Amino acid sequence: MHCPDCQRDIPSDSLFCCYCGEALQRCPICELFFFSNAAFCGSCGGELRSAEQPGFNPPHGVDDGVFGYLYDPDSPDTYYPLLEGDNTVGAGGNNDIIIERPAISWNHAIVICRDERLLLQDSASTNGTFLNDTRIRVPRKLNHDDMVRFGNEEFLLWLQPSMRGTIT
Repeated sequence: MHCPDCQRDIPSDSLFCCYCGEALQRCPICELFFFSNAAFCGSCGGELRSAEQPGFNPPHGVDDGVFGYLYDPDSPDTYYPLLEGDNTVGAGGNNDIIIERPAISWNHAIVICRDERLLLQDSASTNGTFLNDTRIRVPRKLNHDDMVRFGNEEFLLWLQPSMRGTIT
């Protein structure tokens, strides 16, 4: 089977590509790989994910300058906007996104939002930054519904619908 991102051969039981790190899922009908945020198979049209995903309702009147939100899946009322530019994340008061929890470093990570791209970068944090349960050591591309973890604190990514097809 082939990774939909880098097109390299990967084992048929893969949950992520061992070459590029993309999170994957397999269609149960035709067994092709797709990105973890895909809802339907592009070949047979089969449903890839359960319809019972936890929901996030963004605030009304989302500004065009907001790429999306990081939100706490256990408390969807706790969310942080991702704006154009570098969005620093950490426990320190100097960050754009301040999350005061024990596992989060003073300057933990950066979410880079530029030119219709979102990247996640660790800032040499003590407890690590993870994308879909894989620790990142270099900047990684973010997609709608990705799970981002700072230490042991999990957040989900919600992107504006207009951004979902443009992120490359």
